[in-house]
Amino acid sequence: MPLAGATLAAAAGLPPESLVDQDTADSLSDGALVDNLLDRDPRLVAFTLYMWNSERSARLAAMLRERKPGLLTVGGGPEVFFDNRWLVSSGAFDLLVCGEGEERACRVLDPESVREIVRRTGGFLESGGNGISPGSYPDPWLTGYLDPSSGPVHLETVRGCPGTCTFCSYRRTHPTPLIMDAGAALDKISALSRRGASEVVFLDPTFNARPDLVPLLEGLTKTGLDYFGEMRGDLLDAETARLIGEAGFRTVEIGLQSCNPRSLELSGRPVDPEKVLQGALHLRHAGIEPIIDIMLGLPGDTPEDAVMTARMVRDRNLHRNVQVFYTCVLPGTGLRKNKGISYMELPPYYRDLGPLSDEFALAREGIADILGYDIDLPERPVLFEGWPGTICLDLDVMEPGVIPSPSLRLTALRVRSSDHWTGKDLLLRSVRRLRREEPFCVLDVVLVPGGMFPVDLIGSIRECDEIGGYSARTASILGREGNLRVAVLVEKDGPKDPGWLAALAGQCTVVVDTESPLELNEHLWEAGVCIRLHGEHWDMDRLSSMVPSMHQVFFESRVMEEAWSRTMDL
Repeated sequence: MPLAGATLAAAAGLPPESLVDQDTADSLSDGALVDNLLDRDPRLVAFTLYMWNSERSARLAAMLRERKPGLLTVGGGPEVFFDNRWLVSSGAFDLLVCGEGEERACRVLDPESVREIVRRTGGFLESGGNGISPGSYPDPWLTGYLDPSSGPVHLETVRGCPGTCTFCSYRRTHPTPLIMDAGAALDKISALSRRGASEVVFLDPTFNARPDLVPLLEGLTKTGLDYFGEMRGDLLDAETARLIGEAGFRTVEIGLQSCNPRSLELSGRPVDPEKVLQGALHLRHAGIEPIIDIMLGLPGDTPEDAVMTARMVRDRNLHRNVQVFYTCVLPGTGLRKNKGISYMELPPYYRDLGPLSDEFALAREGIADILGYDIDLPERPVLFEGWPGTICLDLDVMEPGVIPSPSLRLTALRVRSSDHWTGKDLLLRSVRRLRREEPFCVLDVVLVPGGMFPVDLIGSIRECDEIGGYSARTASILGREGNLRVAVLVEKDGPKDPGWLAALAGQCTVVVDTESPLELNEHLWEAGVCIRLHGEHWDMDRLSSMVPSMHQVFFESRVMEEAWSRTMDL
């Protein structure tokens, strides 16, 4: 949801049409998105920069300036800080704005004003904190910029944080929080409800740290909406948890991080892990599902601590929803000021764990075993029929240079051949070209074989991914595929040698077309081979009981694939 952009547009008095729809930004390829933006004939394009989109945004900004000389580009958001060297030196933005933007929105979104600011500042404006609490500027949900009935409404009632966590940037601008009082917050939520809102996600760093928590919760109880927020477990008692549940919170995120008190102290978070977990138990007893966060690689943390933390969570039966993160050394945080800590210079800024890296990777696997489920669900390649981003290549008949450029951010290159190995030169050239054109988009290379090919071909395809990025770096640390994903789809008349299929399944996703799960033998299930089923008549519950893993089932029908994926998420 483009809340930040909509908030700034409302503060600057720009028309709602000045916003780029989130679906458009997320679904179009970089080339198609640039065309879309230039069709609007803009004089200025502004980007809200986060860890996961900053590199792509910088590339888009550079492409826009190349295509339309004189166009101004402005970047803001949590990524913009003087210690974020790659971004400051990228040259992609005419102006970078550090800090809050509402008070200066009229200036930093006006082309003539931006040119003056750039002349005066050299292109880096530190706006600081304006000292005005949330709600002081026009609300984009209530002024026509965003539709409250379209999904969860993201609402900020507290800005800043009094906490001293060195890994967090919430307190960067306001170590003394600015708070929208309970009465104003309830008035706003009532207005949102009248406009069709059904769920509110509070963006407050610590929802239950506000002084007027009880009257706010009592007021929320009367709205009938569903709520979500992040809370401190050590501040929760049974009575407060009861009020939170009655208010409409179904899930609450709790930052446990580590069971090692010394590590927490070194990280500026001197709390008792036992009290955090007790608070989570109070939520559970009040009918609320706690989501527990664990961080790996905090100062003083060890792989053994990480495993022990997971055991503590499991032993209290709080392990149903656990998120495990590596420590990121974010711009503007206390961790980044620590000269003794090294980290990735580019997103996601993971801390360099040195000789302990492999041990922490093993600890993550151990945590998954303790919790009883995969910490990171594997991405599913596009194997259903009818995806509009599918590009077809037949190596037996096609000639080089005929593949169209991707128009969507997720492209499926479906490659048929009676002998992929013989046609590998054309295949690899095609993959390299698509990756160079759209390095920040996902490319599913789906081989549809008419005959067997050497398993080594999978590695050759992966070597085509020469360009890194947030997704690629994250994937390399987590041991999964990044923006280049490889799969083999064996259709009805394709090769089905069991040894070959099992060997391929050790290298990539291998999917065999079948009429029933019973057609795949037990050995291939155990080897990780998947199936693709036809039709839309499948009963989800019955089917899930017939297969060893839901992740090993795909569908030819997009309707069934999306329904199955939702079931796995639950």
